[in-house]
Amino acid sequence: MKILGIDLSVIIIALITAYIGYQFNFRSKKREAFLKELSSSYNEIYFPMYRELSLIMETEKKTQKLDMIDEFVREHSGKESKVRFIASSFILEYFYKLRKTHVNYKREMNRTNEEKLLTMVECLHSMMDTEFWDAHDTIYEDHKQFISDTFINPFFVVLGNVFKILYHISVFLFWICTAIVYFTISNSVLPLKVIPDWWNIYYALLLWTLSLMFFAFMMMFKEMIIKKNRRESKIVKNFKAKMKRFFKKGIK
Repeated sequence: MKILGIDLSVIIIALITAYIGYQFNFRSKKREAFLKELSSSYNEIYFPMYRELSLIMETEKKTQKLDMIDEFVREHSGKESKVRFIASSFILEYFYKLRKTHVNYKREMNRTNEEKLLTMVECLHSMMDTEFWDAHDTIYEDHKQFISDTFINPFFVVLGNVFKILYHISVFLFWICTAIVYFTISNSVLPLKVIPDWWNIYYALLLWTLSLMFFAFMMMFKEMIIKKNRRESKIVKNFKAKMKRFFKKGIK
């Protein structure tokens, strides 16, 4: 099969080569730059702010909690404040809203302003909890993999890298085949010169199915081989908690 006089296999090989080059060069450089910025945010603001907010939330005595909030806002509002390292524009904006709420509370100490301040601090803690752990998981994502690679046979390390390449190829082929199905359907409505007469939707769907099977197969191997340093997701935690409560009720 030829497209514009060029054999399809040559086009596919060229595209795969370009895709792999993109994955392992351009994306790796962008990831390196991203991790550098994220590490700065993690060390300069995420960890300190998350720790301070956690201590505030753990404090039960309201007067002490309010004093800690005063100190927290004062610390992160001065000239030496590092809130600029907060990557999320939403959280950064929320912090400034909290600071404004704190000013209003100090100006007029009533129950309404107090409750609003405490609620906003609680919300900020929830946001920073997610931001902190997401940053931690991202920075140390390959921690387990590097530890594993250090102590296993180098042959298996090379084999693992080969599987990574094959996985990226499977992703690329899947999307290429999806595009082929799309253009095949389009060809039945509005004929395209680049598509030969013998090609039809059945061939396209067969190709797409094979690519999907290859992708699923490589995805399975990826999950088996690559060790990710990830926490248990909140969805799983909530599900387990619900199941525990359910079984406790069942036992009673």
